[in-house]
Amino acid sequence: MKPYRAIVCFASLTASLPFSASAQAISYNTGSLGVAANGVNTAGVVLDQPGALAAKGDFSSSYSGAPGNNTTVPFQAALNPAANAPFTIEFWARPTATDGDDAPIGNRLATGDRSGWVFFQRDETTGWNFRMYNGVGSTVGWDITGGTATLNAWSHVVVTWNGTTPSLYVNGVFASSTNNPAFNGVYRPNANNESFYVGALIGGASPTNGSIDEVAYYPTALSPAQILNHYNMASSSIIGAYSAMVQADGALLYLQQNPPIASITAMSPSPVIKFTGILSKSENLKDWTDVVTTSPYTVPASEPKTLFYKSHR
Repeated sequence: MKPYRAIVCFASLTASLPFSASAQAISYNTGSLGVAANGVNTAGVVLDQPGALAAKGDFSSSYSGAPGNNTTVPFQAALNPAANAPFTIEFWARPTATDGDDAPIGNRLATGDRSGWVFFQRDETTGWNFRMYNGVGSTVGWDITGGTATLNAWSHVVVTWNGTTPSLYVNGVFASSTNNPAFNGVYRPNANNESFYVGALIGGASPTNGSIDEVAYYPTALSPAQILNHYNMASSSIIGAYSAMVQADGALLYLQQNPPIASITAMSPSPVIKFTGILSKSENLKDWTDVVTTSPYTVPASEPKTLFYKSHR
């Protein structure tokens, strides 16, 4: 008979809530791009705020609207496909104010010939605006607007791009795919390795007032049924149900905006731990040692048979 092995995992915060990202704390990517697409928060971003999901343990990040506050995901080629390649961008936002120019999500190259895309939160009744740039000066190729951007309430905002036309969905419902007639319907993807921004654009331009949660990017155009399922799943009290759906639908980037997590994904023949943040181990719950590794981590057979693991910032 093999000796019994006890492995216990749990998440651990290194500071009491709310957590101010004064040390550029990380927004952890749990999409398939892994740690390469982690987001770095500026000092003004406040983490671990109440999130959009009904299940316990969900958090969001809060942005004050001050210039310069944002979360930056470094350039990833997979998040910037060719113009004819489909994709979907999804997020939840709870705006607390607006000047009509707040940009919760975007990768727009703003200097010279503009390229890429950006969301804008307009006034409450005008709703959400999505722009795609055509690579000629500051001109816009696509400009679609719809839904409502209600203050002090969570909105689920999604845009799908099928390679030719963007479609906007707000709170699970199709809102618009009608272009502003002033623009030509041409899209040029991010042309200068620009980053992916949350809370404000490059340099902190067009900052957001409010909280943002569950940011996801997919390399496909999600169907209307999938989008509605995501919206409805947010009200589930089952922990992990929403995130499982996002990951199953193929998210490359998924910033849950939650504290570090650790879980055991396999026990035999060797325990495997999946985690975000920094993994630490202990034999006595008093003395902790950080494990220099990446997720998932397979516990070596040489480790003690009783061992505790936690993840932290």
